Formats: sequence, C-alpha cells, structure tokens
Amino acid sequence: MLVADYPPFRVDPWMANEHLQTIIPFFKRGQIRPYKATQHVVNLRDGDRLVVHDDQPKNWITGDRIAILLHGLVGCHGSPYVVRAAEKIRRHGVRTIRVDMRGFGASTLISRSHLHGGCSPDLDDVIDVVIGHSPLSKISVVGFSIGANVALKSVGTWGESHPENVDSVIAVSPPIDLMRTAWNLRNFGNRIYEGYFMRKLRSQLWYRRRKVKGLIDNGLNPLPSRLLEFDDQFVAPVLGYRGAREYYEDCSAGPLLKNVRVPTIILTSKDDPIVPFDIFAQWHHSSHVDMVVTRHGGHLGFIGKKTRDPDAHWMDWRIAEWIADIDGRRDVDAIHNV
Repeated sequence: MLVADYPPFRVDPWMANEHLQTIIPFFKRGQIRPYKATQHVVNLRDGDRLVVHDDQPKNWITGDRIAILLHGLVGCHGSPYVVRAAEKIRRHGVRTIRVDMRGFGASTLISRSHLHGGCSPDLDDVIDVVIGHSPLSKISVVGFSIGANVALKSVGTWGESHPENVDSVIAVSPPIDLMRTAWNLRNFGNRIYEGYFMRKLRSQLWYRRRKVKGLIDNGLNPLPSRLLEFDDQFVAPVLGYRGAREYYEDCSAGPLLKNVRVPTIILTSKDDPIVPFDIFAQWHHSSHVDMVVTRHGGHLGFIGKKTRDPDAHWMDWRIAEWIADIDGRRDVDAIHNV
C-alpha cells in the first residue's frame, strides 16, 4: 500500500479544530443504504459469543477479498464511522464483516464478558471463522480507536506466524498506550469525551446486569464516573488483572509494533483530543508499519475539503481505496456514487 500516492488530507479553515473534527463526523452518517447484512454468531475460545454483520456485494464470489471492521469504545456495527467506511469498501466489491464486540450492538445480550483493549483473541476467532467460510479469500482488518488497538495487538502478537490470509491492517486513531490515553481524557478540555464514554459504559453495564444471565461481574456499586477508576475497579478485576496499570500494560499495542510482519497503516492526527500524538514516538515499529499522520483530523474525524471526495469524509475514502488497490479492484465510479 503506497500511501504517498493518495491525496493528502486538506481541511477547510473553519474545520481546523480538533473538537469539531471529532464531534461532527459522529453525527454525520451521510447517505447510507438500508441495512441488509446477515448476522452470524461467533463462538469464542473462552466459551463466550459475539455477533458479526456480513455484507456481501452482489458480484462477490468465494475467494474474493473480505474486510473485517472493529468499532471503537461504546460503538457497534452501526456507528457512523463504521457504516460509512463499510459502505465505501463494499462499493469496490469487497465483502465486509462488521464485528459487534462483547457487550455492544447485537452482542449486548449474548456476551457474558466485556469489551476491553486487549481482546485480540476475539479478532483471531473471527478471522478463523471467516477463513473457514472462504479459505482462499485475502483479509483486510480495519480497526477504529480501541478496535484499532485490538487489531494492532493481534498483528503484533502474531509476528512471523500471522495467518496467511491476512495481508493488510489499517488502524485509525489507535490508543496504543492505554494508560496515557486514560490520563489524557482527564484533562479539562477532554472531559467531554470521558463523560460521554462513562455515561454509555455505565448505562450499558446496568442494562446488561438486568438482562444477561451469567454476566461476568464483580458487583461494583456505585460505578465510578471516571474511566481510569472504572477500568481499575471493574474492568481489570473481572478480567483477572490486579488493577488498571497491569491491564493497561498487558493490553496496549505499542510494545508489540516492532513485531508486526503484515503490511499495516496507522492513520492518526496530531490534534487528536483523545489519543495523545506523542505516544507514537515512544514505541519502535517495524518496517511493515506505515504511519500516516495529519496535522488536523481529531479522533476518527478527518473531514476534508470537498475537492475529490464528494462527502468530505477523507478517512473513509482512503480506507476503501487502500484496500481496493491491494488487488487492483478500485472502481473509480464508486467515488461519485454517493
């Protein structure tokens, strides 16, 4: 993937603000076709389950490329950034598998455990299922935010022994140092995001406590209102860690980037209000990792000028083109059919 060959990210002056870039795209879905995916339940190695949403293009045949998409914290298959990217990828003839990670989306009531930054074995299990259904297909993995950390942790853990079918990974705004990211959310200007995450996490946990039989739980009550305390007092203990520090150290992808042997793109912005940019300088990455860094873009934002991309979602178009160009499948007409 020669990322230098693609149009650079250019932003309108009024959108050159990290908070506008982060917040506006969250509500801007664009023109999306009706939901037509097929849902599959994936049995995980630890006995838990999750749901994936399978969108197969009309002309797709067994052996053609498949893209697996992982959402961010408190997201799901229906998160705007996931839906937009999946739709653009599908227009290039690539089958998409949108994963609802444990406890969210269609997995809310069938998962007993919880989404966390290190659930890379879940991605491995999804990949195994996909390969089982289409053994000759090449697979691209696309992760967003915490899903990007999960994807990078998987590929870093694999090293030389990665699944042969997986030939590309794209990680957007990955919090590769979970401790630094959690502390960054405590800064005054970023508390709006921490507040949003915690409202969602707390309400989701209370709901699942009422509805999910056998939920893995330590009965913590009241639930903390800050992310670091929530991870320290709930997430870490139910996962078997002694606290947030041990959980963050074990599940952060940063230390594993040097082991990556699959062509990987990390897309991030210098003004990301959630993931501090300087964490990427702390960890050495292998020559298989290509960093794409923009001056602006916020967190999962990247709303650019309407020059080449009709709906200004620069991130979505680049993800779709990077994947399509691996097999020379890019359909230029797909850019205009918005």
